[in-house]
Amino acid sequence: MKKLGILLFAMFWLHQSFAQQNTEKKISSQIKNVTVFLNNAQVTRFKNITVSKGETTLRFTGMSPFINPKSIQVSATGPLMILSVKHEQNYKDKNTRPAALVTLENKYFALNDQISEAKTRLEIIDEEIDLLQRNKNIGGKNQVLTAQVLKSMADYYAIKMSELKFKKLKHQKDIKKLQDQKAVLLNQIKKISDTKIYPSGEIVVKVSAEKTFSSKFKLVYNVSHANWYPTYDIRLKNINEPLHVTYKANVKQATQKDWNKVMLSFSSSNPTQSNEIPHLIPYRLGYNTAPPVYGNHFKKVTGTVTQAGIGDPLPGVNITVKGTSIGASTDFDGKYQIMLPDGSSNTLVFSYLGFQTVEIPVNSPVINVKMEESREALQEVVVSAMGIQESDDYDEDMGYSPRVSNALSGKAAGVKIKGRKKAEKNKPIPLDRIEKQTSVYFDIKRPYTVPSNNQVKQVPIINYDIPTDYEYITVPKIDTNAFLTAHIKNWEQYNLLSGEANVFIDGTSVGKTLLDTGFAKDTLQVSLGVDKGIHIERKLDKKFTGRKFLGSKRTDTRKWRIIIKNNKNQAVNIEVHDQVPVSDRSDVEVEVKDLSGGKMNTETGEVIWHLHLAPGKKKELILHYAVKHPKYDSLIIE
Repeated sequence: MKKLGILLFAMFWLHQSFAQQNTEKKISSQIKNVTVFLNNAQVTRFKNITVSKGETTLRFTGMSPFINPKSIQVSATGPLMILSVKHEQNYKDKNTRPAALVTLENKYFALNDQISEAKTRLEIIDEEIDLLQRNKNIGGKNQVLTAQVLKSMADYYAIKMSELKFKKLKHQKDIKKLQDQKAVLLNQIKKISDTKIYPSGEIVVKVSAEKTFSSKFKLVYNVSHANWYPTYDIRLKNINEPLHVTYKANVKQATQKDWNKVMLSFSSSNPTQSNEIPHLIPYRLGYNTAPPVYGNHFKKVTGTVTQAGIGDPLPGVNITVKGTSIGASTDFDGKYQIMLPDGSSNTLVFSYLGFQTVEIPVNSPVINVKMEESREALQEVVVSAMGIQESDDYDEDMGYSPRVSNALSGKAAGVKIKGRKKAEKNKPIPLDRIEKQTSVYFDIKRPYTVPSNNQVKQVPIINYDIPTDYEYITVPKIDTNAFLTAHIKNWEQYNLLSGEANVFIDGTSVGKTLLDTGFAKDTLQVSLGVDKGIHIERKLDKKFTGRKFLGSKRTDTRKWRIIIKNNKNQAVNIEVHDQVPVSDRSDVEVEVKDLSGGKMNTETGEVIWHLHLAPGKKKELILHYAVKHPKYDSLIIE
């Protein structure tokens, strides 16, 4: 009896021990909210889970491989304790192939079948031709053929052989056509499949519960390979109305997980003619020193991004101006264009999934970049041509025929995105704008889907009608065009970031400009482009331009006339910029004779006039100065 009691106690103890043993559950969850920063994103997932009494390990699967482990935050409701949280990579459960690749492979297999059928028909024709040739001797040794029989058989042979030869020619052409289509498909397959397959990210959470109950879990973490940058549409009817500005977010991500119908937030943390107003460089006099040259002035950079060693263009490369929110992406051919803010120096940053980030100082309007594949992180698996292998079967006409292996076949995780109806495009986007101490958040109150395809998706943020002061600015020494500019006071209240803008005047696109908030103070100046309704000339008055000698000194005199005419049907304000040279030497003197009331900066020599011109009126400005210097010294005077 005593032994039986001990045995029952042991069995009860083992049962309790197994009951208390940690169990593991695999959990799939959905992304509900994403906050996109300028260089990464914060993802939030929710999941209701029934937690058993005791210790349980919850393995949240199917996540991005680019999670920052230090950023993971896990919370849950109810009487439980979170014992540990860790991030793991599952190399067995790799992300599936793109849907486009599966479609191309199916077409490839179908073409292979068609080629096989055509080759079979060709073989049959060859056998018929061979049979016909082997039986063309229709008479025996002791058989006498009449002329009529011989002619009849010859006619049959000629007709039949001709028919077979033409059939063979047609089938050969069909095979060649199918092979050409196959080669195109093969090239497309290689472009898509010469990529990296990353492991699946997992978050493992160990919890302890006092009882079995349902708990709502919240997972928050940061991922890389996601970003956004702002762009704008600026619309103007006339200079007597507010400026209409549409604020847009350009979001893209390659986190390897689609964001399906998520609530998005955006945070500011972390045509060919340029519409940008030129700027004068101080004209400093010095011996053998030429006046400033403005031919190399540029406000945008263009170029092509390719893969180093291969030369293939890289579409979807992210390009930013370092230290700003200005961004752009390469197109399908690897080409890009990005506008630059004012400043003594700018640096472009090129980043792309699976490649090393490149930083290049801007010293040319054309910058072509070759990007190297990254050998770091994640131990990604390179799948060459997605299982395309060469067969050992040699075709005399076509050579070796590649075929696609089924070894890696399977369903691809793809999401079809249906565009909104046309009527919805101009609807205001509901959002909350939240100002924080160091950044601005825009919460979009409508779900969006952003596929993990590294392609830009535009999300309208908000529309503004901004009260604006309009003025024309011209720098006729560099460019005799008048640039219409908008002066936006208290621009900070609109939470504008630096970014490119498309400009539309009277419903017509007039090109691009740049909202450069980096140097703006109380007023933000935005160039809206050239207005041909303002006619400007700058010419040298030769009558008052010349050279005089007095003793050891020489005096060079220059007189410039600037003529401005308002051909518009409304009055305009015009700000005119020009300059006189500035001397850095004690033996060189600059005398200003006439500036027509313009205000000169004595440090830089820049002269500014503020004019108000009625419709059809004209104004002439004088820039007249003299430079006195030693007569035998070489001094270049404009």
